[in-house]
Amino acid sequence: MIEERLEDVWDSLRNKKLGMSSFLREIRLQGLRGIDNLRITLDYPVSVIAGENASGKSTVLFSAACAYAAPGKNQQTTPTPFFPDYTPPHGGRRDARPEVEIAYEYTAKQGGMPMLWRRGKGQNRRWKSSFYGRPGGGQPERVVYLRTLSNLSDPSEASGVRQMSYIKTPPQEEQLTAAQIDFAHKTLQFEYKEVTNLSSGNSSILFASNKSGVSYSELNMAAGERTILRLAREVAQLKDALVLVDEVEASLHPWAQQLLMLRLQELALTNDLQVIVTTHSPVVLDSVPQHARIFLARDESGKVVVHNAYRDIIQNALYGRSREALNLLCEDRTAESILRGIMDFLTPDQQTLQDSVRIGRDTGASEFSTHAAAFRKFGLLESFVFVLDGDQRGKEYEEKIRAVSSDPQAVSVFYLPSDMPPEAWVWERLKSKPDFWARHLHTTAENLAGALANIDAIYASASDTANNIAKQKMRNLEEKLRQEAATICRTVARVEVSNPNSDIQPLVGELKGALARWRKK
Repeated sequence: MIEERLEDVWDSLRNKKLGMSSFLREIRLQGLRGIDNLRITLDYPVSVIAGENASGKSTVLFSAACAYAAPGKNQQTTPTPFFPDYTPPHGGRRDARPEVEIAYEYTAKQGGMPMLWRRGKGQNRRWKSSFYGRPGGGQPERVVYLRTLSNLSDPSEASGVRQMSYIKTPPQEEQLTAAQIDFAHKTLQFEYKEVTNLSSGNSSILFASNKSGVSYSELNMAAGERTILRLAREVAQLKDALVLVDEVEASLHPWAQQLLMLRLQELALTNDLQVIVTTHSPVVLDSVPQHARIFLARDESGKVVVHNAYRDIIQNALYGRSREALNLLCEDRTAESILRGIMDFLTPDQQTLQDSVRIGRDTGASEFSTHAAAFRKFGLLESFVFVLDGDQRGKEYEEKIRAVSSDPQAVSVFYLPSDMPPEAWVWERLKSKPDFWARHLHTTAENLAGALANIDAIYASASDTANNIAKQKMRNLEEKLRQEAATICRTVARVEVSNPNSDIQPLVGELKGALARWRKK
């Protein structure tokens, strides 16, 4: 049910973005905390930034925090409080002072606009804004809410809570609104009789009463409950605001993480919010659509880079569970279908559980070496098998994948059968025995043979690449047979495994060996 609700809100938010009058579209960083020319594109109202430690997640979040001026104030919000340096007056060790730039692209009420913060190097430490010569340029106004992991133990906040125990005059009481209570109820999955904010000066403390009549302050709340109640009070009634939360999963059970991300996206939809969070949690990543996930990493030279949105098998490896399974990474849907057909045979034959082998596909062979380097860094390389299309034999991709390991021969790189694109291999199998394959595809021999001949004739003089022609022919066959191409490819592979003379057998043997090695670990 949660997944269905998430997908519903994803569809609504995709359309919502087009009508939002305020939207931070892009952040570019140069020279800040060692980051060189990093460009972050925000395509969805709720963005999740993930990455290893020291990959720049918080730096991007704090850069977003100084994108807007507070409404009604004549003073700009500068990056100064977010990026302090250690520069003691007595000299000695100090932070480096490079020239720094933080650039933004906005959608604002006055239309699209850019802005640039620049800080000089050396002794000139003042931040200056630029609007690229735009007449009457100014920092756009918007409410910005920032909550970091340190808020849970921040001395000023924590001491403010404790000080409420010692005040001599009665505090002001403010009941949380229906929207705030609803946010807490739906995220924590239990009901409060009431939640009250007690405040005196700059100090405040939350006080809750549950349905059984027990009352307690946030001094006696679990960290996760306190986090949700604080977010409920501070975020649920914001309108047209930028909401920034660092390590949003802190202290929360995975179920609560998913519910919190659902709540934040529902608020973004109803209250015109833009939300950016950082995380290490696969649950949080799965709670937004793929194009809303921003993955940061440092490459071999230490430069921070943005990876394309990971597909399921890559994300599970770097942010979830991978050592429990043997992971097969291939190039596209056709390759995945062929591998699934092989595993349909091998799983019972090798007495292997279905969940023991995970198959995922990526954008292409050129990305495999980058993923292999990441897997090596996190000690995951041995749990992966890289499966290249047959027409990649003899190219540089295998060498690049193996080069990431100190023991190149220990890296598993396999090939799909033949030296042609996988779609072409399936096509040749079908053409060789239409009557045989028609029975397995639940059609007639005349229908299959006629469809193959007709499509071959259409593309006989096509000038495109063999790979593109093969893919297009499979799409046409899909329409004529009214069967998904993935199903056709999977069926052909599953049946071919039973043929001892098939050119699929080398791959079958390699996969059997990979399964045996994985079982011994």
